[in-house]
Amino acid sequence: MKIIDFNEIKNLKISSKMHLEWIDYVLRNRDRFVLPEKVRIPMEGSDYCNIMSCLLPDEKVFGLKVINRSENRRNAGGLNMDAQIFLYDYNTSDLLAILDGNLITTLRTAAVAVHSIINFVDDYEIVSMVGLGNIGTAIGDILFDVIGNKHITVKLYRYKDHAERFMNRYTDRNNIDFVICDTYDDLMKDSDLIISSVSYAEKDFCDPEIYKPGCTILPVHMRGFMECDLAFDHIIVSDMHRAQGFKYFKEYKKVSLTDDILNGNIPAREKDSDRVLVYNLGLAITDLYYAYKIFGLSSGKYVDDFRPDENFYV
Repeated sequence: MKIIDFNEIKNLKISSKMHLEWIDYVLRNRDRFVLPEKVRIPMEGSDYCNIMSCLLPDEKVFGLKVINRSENRRNAGGLNMDAQIFLYDYNTSDLLAILDGNLITTLRTAAVAVHSIINFVDDYEIVSMVGLGNIGTAIGDILFDVIGNKHITVKLYRYKDHAERFMNRYTDRNNIDFVICDTYDDLMKDSDLIISSVSYAEKDFCDPEIYKPGCTILPVHMRGFMECDLAFDHIIVSDMHRAQGFKYFKEYKKVSLTDDILNGNIPAREKDSDRVLVYNLGLAITDLYYAYKIFGLSSGKYVDDFRPDENFYV
C-alpha cells in the first residue's frame, strides 16, 4: 500500500493536456462508472464529514473520497477542510493507496472548469476572474497553457494583493493583457467569459443585466450568481439530481446535463446571444479517476492508454 502525499502529486508535474484528457474521458463516459449518493455525517457546529464511494469497473478499482471540515483543526493552525482518497483493487479488495485529496480536488476542479470553457464557449476575447486563490490560480495555469498564442484580455477583481500576485505569475505571457477592476460591475460587464472561484459571496455580484448577450459564467463554488438562474438561457449541470434541489430549478428556461452536450445530444447554445451558466458540481468519479491515474504514474502499475482526438482540447 502506497501513501501518495501532496508533494509527490505536485512533483509528477501533470501536464495540462493530461489533465484535460482525464477529465474529458470521465465526463463523456459517466455511464461507465458507479457513483452512489454521498454520505454526509453532521458533526458539532458547522463541522461535517462527507464520504463518497465510487466504482470504476473498466479500471478494476474502487475507492472512497473522505472530506471533512473541522473548526478545531483550523483553530490549532491546521486546514479548515481536509480530504483523503482511498484506492482499492477491484479483484482483491486490497488497499492500493491513500492519496492526498486536497491537491487532487484543486487540480480536477480547475481541469473541469477549463474543459467547460473548451467545450461550451465558442469564442472569447475578454475573460473576467474573481477569486484568485489555489483553484483560481490552477485554472489560470491550465487555461493560459492551452490557449497557446491566442490573445485575450483578462480582467481581475482587486482584493488585497491577490490580483497583483496573479499577474506576476504570468509575466511571460505576452498574449495576455491584464486589467484590474475595483467594482464587480466593471469586472463583469462586456466580458465573454466569467470565472468565479469565490467560496463565499454575501449576495449576487451584479444585476443579471450587466452580463452581455452570449456570455458564459462558470461559478466554481456556485456563489454570487443566483438571479442569473432565472435570467440566463441555458443552465448546464453535471449532476441533475443535486441540481433539482436548487432554489430556482423549476424556473430554469432550459437545463441540460454536461455529458449530453459533450456527446452531441444537445447544443450548448441555440443562438449566439444565449447566455449560459455552467454548474460543475464536483463529481467524486473525477477524484477517483485522478487517484487511479496518479497511482499509475507514481507506481508504473497502470498504462495510460486513453488517447482522444488530438484536437479535442484546442
